[in-house]
Amino acid sequence: MTLAGPAYLARVLLYLLKGRSRGASDEHQLFDAVELPASHRPLVLPRSGRTLSADWNQRLTETKTRAFRVWRDRELTAWDAPGDAPERAGRLYSITKSVLSLAWGVADAEGRVPPLDEPVYRGLTVRALLRMDSGLGFDEGFNNLNRQVLTYLHPNARGTAFRGTLDNPVGKDFHYNDFHSLALGVLLERGLQSSGWTPRSSITEPVAAWVWERVLEPMGMAHPGRFVVDSHRRRFPKTESGLCLAADDVVRLGLLTLNKGRVNGVQVVPEAWINASTDPANGWSGAESFTRYGGLAWGPWLATGRGFYGWHWWGRHENGAEPTVFALGIHGQLLVISPRHRAVVVRLADRWALKDWWPDVIVDALDKGEL
Repeated sequence: MTLAGPAYLARVLLYLLKGRSRGASDEHQLFDAVELPASHRPLVLPRSGRTLSADWNQRLTETKTRAFRVWRDRELTAWDAPGDAPERAGRLYSITKSVLSLAWGVADAEGRVPPLDEPVYRGLTVRALLRMDSGLGFDEGFNNLNRQVLTYLHPNARGTAFRGTLDNPVGKDFHYNDFHSLALGVLLERGLQSSGWTPRSSITEPVAAWVWERVLEPMGMAHPGRFVVDSHRRRFPKTESGLCLAADDVVRLGLLTLNKGRVNGVQVVPEAWINASTDPANGWSGAESFTRYGGLAWGPWLATGRGFYGWHWWGRHENGAEPTVFALGIHGQLLVISPRHRAVVVRLADRWALKDWWPDVIVDALDKGEL
């Protein structure tokens, strides 16, 4: 299933010709996007007097990290690659999926989207799409015109969102893939329109406006961002990969989640939704849940049984403590939230560039007081 057409093939060609000329964080500059303004009430993040150790400076430099942030003890330690401005917006890739989950939770509380267990597509429920156990098939890796290339580059995301095929039984197998998040984005758009919601800001595209007005603006986003869209003509936000924010604002997303959806005492995202999204009992957990990923870079970590996947959030089991929660982007973008350390760590980068599992490296460094 390629849905090949002149516009799609032209977009693939553009990506092949120009995508390599930019680092992954900056390749959003190749595409049309909805521009996201800074919040009217930016959340202040007090700066720490600490600096990272020489070992961590070397690690970040060698792994082509573009921005690194550590929020701990109510202070922010910041590191940026030479030449990169702190306010530079980087593409977050699949961290976008976790933000979509937050935005969906707000819409769910207001009754603007289908309930969790209502069939919405081929008998599949919202819960199945959030958990990614719908049975929809996918292809990992950018090879030929496969399904990952289709969902990433096709100029009609609304059309491709519901072109997945049921390759496996529903609810029997976890399969991380972008059809789920695109479908949820389209369902969110339909729900907003059918409920009569209209944007109050300068942003006119409904999904981008909802994410900005109901999550990013109230959380105190301090720098302009972007939301990549499928095409200039259709302008549907890439709800699986298109959000672009500055590193400090990704920290603010982490704090929103760490504080159970509250910002300065105001409940932005329902606490019940945050808890349910990051509860191992509501997702997939244990090594047997992730056997299909044995040959991928993240397979060995999943095989340890320490990981789980909830409603568009990853997590790590912690003995006797609340789980570590994290969001991941394909090129090593990281948002790590550690409740037991009351810490948030963010990495924006152009590639993974580490033999080890970044979330474990970060949590171990928090344990040792290195971060």
